[in-house]
Amino acid sequence: MEQDQLLERIREKAPKVPVTLYEAAGLEDAMAYAVTVAEKKRHCEQLLPKPGEELGPVSENGFPTMLERYIAAPGLSDEEFALLQKAAEGKGINLLREGLRQHLGGFDVSITWADALIADTLTCIVNSNREEVRIGTMIAEISLMFVRRSTILERLEDSAGLLLSLAKEGPSYTAYITGPSRTADIERVGALGVHGPLELHVVLLEG
Repeated sequence: MEQDQLLERIREKAPKVPVTLYEAAGLEDAMAYAVTVAEKKRHCEQLLPKPGEELGPVSENGFPTMLERYIAAPGLSDEEFALLQKAAEGKGINLLREGLRQHLGGFDVSITWADALIADTLTCIVNSNREEVRIGTMIAEISLMFVRRSTILERLEDSAGLLLSLAKEGPSYTAYITGPSRTADIERVGALGVHGPLELHVVLLEG
């Protein structure tokens, strides 16, 4: 299937997953989008408040909210992180590259590079050997997956080659992530964000 056809399939499937799709003009635009998402969302819930910590009003879920905003981006290169810093300058947003274990109570947004995206299901494939990357994809209220268009695959089975190449590099913790976290374990009532992000945004970039 041609890339244009894959893109059309992604655009069609995104609302159904649900995934928020953003087609970035470049890396600077992608970083600006991440900052805008962090600015516009309600303040993050603090699930593990620390003694003496100043907190905001209680959310609709009954948790206190954090006064500061955070974007975690542990997998970005120095050059990419510099672009994020530029986009966030003067916005009052804290940027995290490491030490995410100190923020397990929650943070607003995470940025992660996906190794591939499956067009049929909008499943992001992420090599998450680094603990910081795994935490980023699980703890953020909103997860942003950066995807290069050249890595888009049509079907699940097309990812076999990628898995083999990752396995040849050694033990690999590879995550297949489709949409926001959801469960119906409790009284068969559907709930979002119980085991991970409330929202998943796929940010498409050339390359």
